[in-house]
Amino acid sequence: MSKHSLERENRELKRSLRLLASKVERNEAIVKSFFEMEIRLLSCTQLSELLDLILIEFREYFRLDAVNLVLFDPEQAARTLLEDYVPPPPANTLRFVENQRLLNTLYTDKKLVVGEPDDSIKETAFPGSHYILSCALLPLERHNCIIGSLHLGSGDPTRYSNALMYDYIKHLASVISICIENCINYENMKRMSIIDMLTRVNNRRSFEIEIQREISRASRSEYPLSCLFLDLDYFKLVNDKYGHLSGDRVLRTVGGFLKQQQRKSDVVARYGGEEFSILLPNCDELQSVQLADNLREKFNALIFRSDKGEPFRMTTSIGVSTCYPATYTRDTFERLAYNLISAADKAVYHSKAAGRDQVQFVATSGSENPVKPNLEVV
Repeated sequence: MSKHSLERENRELKRSLRLLASKVERNEAIVKSFFEMEIRLLSCTQLSELLDLILIEFREYFRLDAVNLVLFDPEQAARTLLEDYVPPPPANTLRFVENQRLLNTLYTDKKLVVGEPDDSIKETAFPGSHYILSCALLPLERHNCIIGSLHLGSGDPTRYSNALMYDYIKHLASVISICIENCINYENMKRMSIIDMLTRVNNRRSFEIEIQREISRASRSEYPLSCLFLDLDYFKLVNDKYGHLSGDRVLRTVGGFLKQQQRKSDVVARYGGEEFSILLPNCDELQSVQLADNLREKFNALIFRSDKGEPFRMTTSIGVSTCYPATYTRDTFERLAYNLISAADKAVYHSKAAGRDQVQFVATSGSENPVKPNLEVV
């Protein structure tokens, strides 16, 4: 072999080694980026946080043109946790399905789909995104059941090819499936510990935790904190006349009504039986009494229905109390919370004793509020 041939072969060998080294470095970078993302996925405890990571950060992190997600949610377990969640634009980045028809259309054999999407796949996986020229569709599977579908789209026709292996993407899909299930289970367990499952508002335990937090905030910011107690008038007669299922319907309706009326900073809870409580941060005596009376009037306009559809109306008695945590120098927050709740509960008793369907105010024990407004209560 000539010297010239050896030199040419040596150059080709060096070139091959450089290409191989470059490929190894690129693969290491890919593995590292996926490992970092996997750690972030596994650290999510809230479903909304997980979805933001997938739908927003995936696009920038992996330089994608579209990231869409479909979740199989027949019992609305995910949607219940995402009542206030707003998916990122464009439209259809997040969709829920109650049957597996769409998922079965995408995955006939539960395998990853990669390559150039045809018109049918574009319409199904990337509705409105006609610029997608290559894609990877990842089935999200748990316990041998497809629970969703993650769609990665690119305007680069060479980004995803069915001629290549995508083991790291398959692994990522498995991690995402686990994370979705974990977030839903974690949040549902957390909700069960703080939410009254019948009315879907806070339960008594969470309310008593929140009231001490709110007193602490009110003390630091030096603003008043008011508490409302609502007791449904003659609720026992509803159970006696229409049955306990109708009574449950009433409580659910009241819970939904109070959630609609509350301000963003308010805390609504079912305190027990037919009694509900509301915390009103930065709300003084006059404001809280007026708010309570407005609430009473709106409540009186509600039309309830029995389990058989029979319409009827109800009234409510409301007790109000206010404390000014900044003026207390000796009481603990726990004692202040007790005094505030006790005063509001006593005010409800006065409302009942005075004929029901009215608002009464009782000052918190030992309250030294700076202003003593002239209260006019019904």
